[in-house]
Amino acid sequence: MNNDYEALIIGGGPAGLAAAMTLGRMSRRVLLCDDNRPRNAPSQHVNNFPSHDGIHPEEWRKQTRKDLEKYKTIESASDTVLSVEKESIGFKAKLASGKGIHAKKIILAYGVEDSLPAIPGFKELWGKSIFHCPYCHGFEIRGSKLGFLANHPMAFHGLPMIFDLASHLTIFTNGKAVYSPEQIAILKHKNIELIETKIEKLRHTGEKLESVVLEDKRTVELEVLFTFPSMPFKLKSNIGESLGCERTEFGLYKANERNGTNIPGVYACGDNMSMVHTVLLAAASGVLAGAGVAYELLQERLIS
Repeated sequence: MNNDYEALIIGGGPAGLAAAMTLGRMSRRVLLCDDNRPRNAPSQHVNNFPSHDGIHPEEWRKQTRKDLEKYKTIESASDTVLSVEKESIGFKAKLASGKGIHAKKIILAYGVEDSLPAIPGFKELWGKSIFHCPYCHGFEIRGSKLGFLANHPMAFHGLPMIFDLASHLTIFTNGKAVYSPEQIAILKHKNIELIETKIEKLRHTGEKLESVVLEDKRTVELEVLFTFPSMPFKLKSNIGESLGCERTEFGLYKANERNGTNIPGVYACGDNMSMVHTVLLAAASGVLAGAGVAYELLQERLIS
């Protein structure tokens, strides 16, 4: 491993891999660091991705890493970036392996970490019978008895899609609902059951959800449960914050049209800067960040 790079990419998911490929095609010297904690590890398939619809997430990453091998200026490391500090020119980074490196630009591609509720059975079913994205998983379970675990006004942005998938839909708020009277009226009009009683546990056989058991011992039969992400989002690293990168009210990085943050030389891509979390769009934002960094590097080279 060298010590001097033009760009350091932190995170090897769809966004980081796409950013690396984009920079590789412009022959930029890049270190891609990945600590192997993909957000979609529990999932069995990637959908809504032309030419790769239904592929296993790990297989997609494997194929993409294979594609990167022809770009000899791209170096990969299974390592965690512990810290990044601004220097007079570029940045200094420290890795968990003890290695210290220098990079002219930084790409934050480490995504977000899902905060799962402490409900017995939830973790075991996450990505198997419990999902957060109807575009990623909805087609396969259409016509099922669905539940929607959500107690946030923004949940109504996802409600139309989940409602359309369900043969019967039940909303669980796991406590007193925060919905407006107008929203409650919509639920009643569409015969969507609203349950505010707290959930005791999820009953399941293996990876198959069978029912929701409430604290009052009532049981609600279900086949699939959708949930609304906790906000603000929890990012997988605080490196961006340590550098001074601004965040939105949802906890995501603010970025310009080239995915540059408010800190010169620092870019963000993937789930950590977008409200729409899909593999395809994460990869697309990685291409944009990679192109932004490549342009900046080449522009500096031209005028130096």
